[in-house]
Amino acid sequence: MQKIVALGTQSPVINLDKQNSIPSQNDELANLKYSGQTVIDINNNQPTFTVDDLEIEEAGWQKLSVLDWLGRPQVANALLNQNLMPPSQKEKARERLTVQTPGYHAIKTGNNNTDWLYNRSHLIGYQFTGLNNEAKNLVTGTRQLNADSRVNAKSMVTYETEVANFLHQSKRNYVRYQVTPIYKNVELLPRGIHMMAQSNDGTFKFNVYVFNVQDGWTINYLNGNATRSQ
Repeated sequence: MQKIVALGTQSPVINLDKQNSIPSQNDELANLKYSGQTVIDINNNQPTFTVDDLEIEEAGWQKLSVLDWLGRPQVANALLNQNLMPPSQKEKARERLTVQTPGYHAIKTGNNNTDWLYNRSHLIGYQFTGLNNEAKNLVTGTRQLNADSRVNAKSMVTYETEVANFLHQSKRNYVRYQVTPIYKNVELLPRGIHMMAQSNDGTFKFNVYVFNVQDGWTINYLNGNATRSQ
């Protein structure tokens, strides 16, 4: 088993020796150490979908895995296109999230109403299929993982926005999409999220891992408790 880490001016690159979301690869991801870079490239940013994975079905689809024995969401897959996307007015009026995701705690990080440590993070974003309060599609994720507001910082929303922008370009555009929460042993919170996407024409693609961390905080991934570290 070989793992190559290449450091540069951009994101570090992790080359994994296995394809798709299988246990050995997930174990490697779960053991990666956060070193200040929230997002890292996997396999030189190249997705590992098979030819069968990329087969186009006109209507598009999304498939969620069943919860595991701890109630944790597993891999989510989709073939995204404009037909699946909710209208913009529905996006503005969507209901408040009420699902109690595994390990979730309402922990304030500041004085504003948006200063919360944790979000209920969608695996397949609401903007793609309109799926909202679905336990199989929501994990406990930090604000930094979900939508990091720091200048030039990347997070899940960075890649979700890129996918949405590509889909909006044409009704003929499709994106094969896979989002996998990565757990370590019986921990309730994922250590990170593995995101992979590839368009039908091959011009748009990525393969990244987003750490479920929050700078300045120490997280107990087993139960979601957290304390300030600085």
